[in-house]
Amino acid sequence: MGITPDEEFAVHENGRPSADDTSERVADLLRLAHTALSRATAVLFRSTTKAEKGMAAVGRALGELWGEAEDLTWTGLAAGAAQDADLRTVITDMYVGEDIGRMGVLTRQVSDIAWARQSKPPLPTPVWECVRELGESSLALVGRAHDAIASPASPEVTDAELAEVGGLQRRLCRTLLSGIGSLDVIDAVDTAILGRCYAECAQRATAVAQHMCLLRETPMGG
Repeated sequence: MGITPDEEFAVHENGRPSADDTSERVADLLRLAHTALSRATAVLFRSTTKAEKGMAAVGRALGELWGEAEDLTWTGLAAGAAQDADLRTVITDMYVGEDIGRMGVLTRQVSDIAWARQSKPPLPTPVWECVRELGESSLALVGRAHDAIASPASPEVTDAELAEVGGLQRRLCRTLLSGIGSLDVIDAVDTAILGRCYAECAQRATAVAQHMCLLRETPMGG
């Protein structure tokens, strides 16, 4: 059982965020992460005519994401230095801030590759389709993680869902190692980095969602 209404009221009275407040804040961070990754992916898969505007949109989304994630991490660290700090808030802020911040770094890598590839020939179809499917699945899982946090009634994000993304990432790696499409070294490296970025974004989002689930399920003082 999670925090009772009386416990939640007491948290508000003490000036500390309730579980609902924390969930809302974390859900908003994952929303920002999903927006940034979605915009970076759009630059990767859409025509060059909109690439410059797309990169500007990625920059705005990442700026907002990093600002919020950094605030969360440092708030947790600062609170951790106080003897009367709420342990639940400190731990959650540190875990979530680190994971979300890392998602921002990974998204920046995706957008940098997407921009650099605007002047290059497209990847061979088998490789491109692997990247596309992995990107779409990772985005979907980040969205699922957001929903699971924003609404307690939504199903939890499971390790099986993350394993599906991992399977797509391994399939992409096998495609590269098999030499399908005869990629040059730069194309192969770009593809490998994209695969790792998408897979880790899904992993980080899942970790955030599972931590928030654990927070809800763990009663104060339990």
